[in-house]
Amino acid sequence: MEWKNYAEEIKTVLGMVGSPIAITYSMEPPTVAAGGRHRVCEAFLKARGGETIDLTARSSSCRGGSWHLGLTERPQGEGDKALKEFLVKGEKLFCSIAVFHRAQYLCSAPPLGLAEHVVLSPMEKAEFEPDIVLFICNPLQACRLVTLDTYTTGIPPKLEMCGATCHQAVAYPVVTGELNVSLMDYTSRRLQGYKDEDLLVSIPYHRFLGIMRNLDRCTAGRAKFEVPESFRKLGGRE
Repeated sequence: MEWKNYAEEIKTVLGMVGSPIAITYSMEPPTVAAGGRHRVCEAFLKARGGETIDLTARSSSCRGGSWHLGLTERPQGEGDKALKEFLVKGEKLFCSIAVFHRAQYLCSAPPLGLAEHVVLSPMEKAEFEPDIVLFICNPLQACRLVTLDTYTTGIPPKLEMCGATCHQAVAYPVVTGELNVSLMDYTSRRLQGYKDEDLLVSIPYHRFLGIMRNLDRCTAGRAKFEVPESFRKLGGRE
């Protein structure tokens, strides 16, 4: 359970408030979890604050979130009509149902049928190995995480920044294995009380292990910034 030890280290290096969040798709429930029903975007904040949230088809209180996480199928019939009307006339996040369809078509599909439980925990308490490590962080911390990720690969992340927060922050990195940086959708950001400067950085666990290895090698971690002699001479400074 090495991920429990990584939590305090990465929190200290980045100067984080609260915990990084371990997100795991599981066929079994966690041993201990908060009761009640939760929205996905609300569960992020609760997990950062120390709670373990077990999202299932029954405990997820947001139909859209249940669909985007792959816990249920997309609403059909009257439910589908109501969803479209809500997005266009209620939330007003899309100007038409055609634009909404385009946004869905051009994004990765939800991981339908992957598991019955999506478990969100503060990483230092996580019972299961994470599939995703999620950070609620500021732009500087996000910059450092992305830099640490690309330090050994040079491969830029392929970001997907359109659609529901739960799609951007959980489903997309789970399906594709890509690191993602999310501004969140405006409704979940506003209703759940996220700070103006908050971003979500979602890192597949296999990539997070690389970040931990790079902490002492990269200046985005703990490495000391130095100017080589050859570069000083190039700049005319002896």
